[in-house]
Amino acid sequence: MHLTARKDVEEVHSFVNPWTELNAGLWSLFAGATLFLALRLWVKVTRRHGLWYDDYILLVSWCILLANNALIVHQFATGYVLENSAMEWDDRMHILINISSCGTLIGQALTKTAFAVTLLRMSNQWQKWVLWFCIVTMNLYMVLKVLFQWAKVCDKNGYDNWYRLDFCINWSFRDKFKEGGNVYNIIMDFVFACFPWLITRSLEMRRVEKVGLSLTMSLGMIVAIVSAIRVSWKDKGNDRDAYYIYRNGLSQVWYSSEITGTIIVQCIPILRPILRDIHATLTSKRLNSSADARSTGVWGSKLETKRASTVIMDADRKDSERMELREIPEEESAEEDWKERHTSSSPSEATSATLVSPRTDAWPLGKTSGPGTAGTPGSRTLEAEPDGASNYSSVGYDVEQNGLSAPPRRMYL
Repeated sequence: MHLTARKDVEEVHSFVNPWTELNAGLWSLFAGATLFLALRLWVKVTRRHGLWYDDYILLVSWCILLANNALIVHQFATGYVLENSAMEWDDRMHILINISSCGTLIGQALTKTAFAVTLLRMSNQWQKWVLWFCIVTMNLYMVLKVLFQWAKVCDKNGYDNWYRLDFCINWSFRDKFKEGGNVYNIIMDFVFACFPWLITRSLEMRRVEKVGLSLTMSLGMIVAIVSAIRVSWKDKGNDRDAYYIYRNGLSQVWYSSEITGTIIVQCIPILRPILRDIHATLTSKRLNSSADARSTGVWGSKLETKRASTVIMDADRKDSERMELREIPEEESAEEDWKERHTSSSPSEATSATLVSPRTDAWPLGKTSGPGTAGTPGSRTLEAEPDGASNYSSVGYDVEQNGLSAPPRRMYL
């Protein structure tokens, strides 16, 4: 790179290098735009909507943004930051600056055009005419600005170079035209941000859905505000002091934010299916966790109930054993007395006795367990309801076969 000294420099000073801030700003904005654009294209392809003209325009804008960022970084790495104020850029650097400036202008116009094309699909007849007017005038303004970027400046020897077009424009007209183009871009951002409210007004949708759709499609208002801040900041002037190149580097980040912001705000409304899927997934997980908690609580209550019933049954069984043992009197003649009075004379009299209350498992004659053994063939009892003059011969025989002593006399009410 060939550097030449300036003749109008009174005090020589160095420049602050914005290399770190420039790279952080440009590539973080580019990463955000890339992520949202990739999600937009993925939703359209997987949902079988297909790509339309606005998607292809955004893809072209993204490619221009990538190339322009790489070119700007290359400029700052290969001579844009001068050693001191006595040096000036050579022809190669001026060409690179013009190319990157044109890339920024084209990117701004294309991203706004993509949003206008999206609105064309939703508009009625008169709204389409307004949108087409905005598209044509905005792109015409962009073409003229690109053309004037390469034009010579009258009465300015520094702009009378071999790589410039063979016509000249006035310096004040050039600055005012560039400033007018920036203001027109801001106006277009506000117009496109207001259009969704006009379009959704006639749609058959719930009011909440209308407001939500209009808000997401009107996020371009943020881009318009950012552009207005950048224009007002740039118009304050850029003196050739120590921060001259630093401010130029930050202005590149501001220009890039306008392009990336326009891409992002166009991709957000398309991501509604992804948000619905995420919401449905989270709701399903929440319902499953609640169902698991309820089933665990029911199972635990069943176990506690079963344990409590088992403890109660064991306590009742022990109480019955203690009661029966306390009621047995210790008499030596109990067996003979029972045999003499409860021996039946015939089998028919023995069968007339009716069983009324089974013993529990604690009694040695019980063959089954549990409270529901009354009347079963395997259960045995020593309690019998007297029927007339019938005795207990069969019961007494059963007791003798098992080698047990006869039970005591019982009273029946």
